[in-house]
Amino acid sequence: MDVADLSDGRGTRSIAGHGSNGVCDQRGRRPRGSSVRPGPVNVRQARADAEPSAAESSAAADLRQADYFRRVLAQSRRHIDHRLGEYQKAIATAEAAGDAEGASSLRRMARVEQQERQTLDRLIENLQRRFPPRTRPAVR
Repeated sequence: MDVADLSDGRGTRSIAGHGSNGVCDQRGRRPRGSSVRPGPVNVRQARADAEPSAAESSAAADLRQADYFRRVLAQSRRHIDHRLGEYQKAIATAEAAGDAEGASSLRRMARVEQQERQTLDRLIENLQRRFPPRTRPAVR
């Protein structure tokens, strides 16, 4: 059988648009009803007094993000301070029990926590220098 014999359209059906389960394949077809029409587009003009400019909204977003990160870093610092307090208790307990090796190991872990706390302090200071905390209006 020749390929030309199949393409004459008499009594044959194209199966190119159907999958193996009989569902019609929509690839390559244009969507129905949602065509782009030429013509004017209704764009609302922003009023200068009602909506902030792009620079103002960008600056406000930067401040909100800085506030968020400042809170996250402060929370992390509080967790580190808590762990350092626990290490100090554990070091005192180990020294009281005569476990010098255990106390030494705990001191090393406490030093790592202190370094992390210093790093967090620098990050918080840099954030505060770049984005000073906003003062909230007094509630009357």
